[in-house]
Amino acid sequence: MRGLKEYATEYAKMAFYKPSALERAIGLCPMFAGRMVAKPHYQTIPRTYAYFIVQFVLDGQMMFQADGEPVYLDKGDMFCLFPEKAVEYGVIPEKPQLQLIWFGLEGEGVRYLLQSVGITEERPYARKAISPGIPGMLHQLLDEFLLLKSGGGSYYRWVSRLYEVFDQLIVAKPPGPAHARDKNAYEWIKESETFMTMHYNEAISVQDVADYVGIHRSHFTVAFTKLLGISPGQYLLRLRMNNGARMLEETDFSITEIALSLGYSDIFAFTRAFSNHYRMPPSVYRTSRRSEQRQDEPPSLLP
Repeated sequence: MRGLKEYATEYAKMAFYKPSALERAIGLCPMFAGRMVAKPHYQTIPRTYAYFIVQFVLDGQMMFQADGEPVYLDKGDMFCLFPEKAVEYGVIPEKPQLQLIWFGLEGEGVRYLLQSVGITEERPYARKAISPGIPGMLHQLLDEFLLLKSGGGSYYRWVSRLYEVFDQLIVAKPPGPAHARDKNAYEWIKESETFMTMHYNEAISVQDVADYVGIHRSHFTVAFTKLLGISPGQYLLRLRMNNGARMLEETDFSITEIALSLGYSDIFAFTRAFSNHYRMPPSVYRTSRRSEQRQDEPPSLLP
């Protein structure tokens, strides 16, 4: 096998890498990588690993077993060996042309990366994950790893290639019967509140918020209004008006500066919205509130 070393049960090429302290701190470290072509009797023994090993089935068929339950995987599937969890796998004799490419990863970010493509400890595999363009990207990722190991590559370039692979895996991921967020309306409504509180001053719309939580706008509006007693549009307006009023009272910013800082395109749009909300224009509100504040100040005891 060209470029591969022969072992007892496989032809393989593999390399190991020692990440730096900085790379470990980032939370996504390459540890080792390789590819293999199995011999007809290829079979691992039950064993555990110290880090995540993400494997891609490039050809053939195999049996993968974790927690005593066998799973049969085909070309185009992927699976993961989780840290400190005993697994075993091997070829199916009727289809011995098994080819794998794998990447050993360490760090807190790996688990979340895997979850993004539906792989968890409870279900450590994904079927039909590899679309036609992904095998070439995996070989490029392996080449970049070998460069990194030799001292001629870049950790950040390797990570960017890894993210490109997972981006394509997410695109290729078959849609489920329903969006995960639909299972818990309270959760995604809280997420929408957080999003609006953080970004109300960036001219976001209700559609932007619905897109962020992954819910159709009509369904989002009905559920949000039912739970909070106020529509998302009104919620956004209240955030802008409350903060606009605060700035009118507490700062010397011009009304134009306040309008722009709240995401309005010009002073006229802000003045119209503010006047409808508070029944007075911003200039009158500022004058009246500051007059009230002066009246509430205690008299000076100095002569």
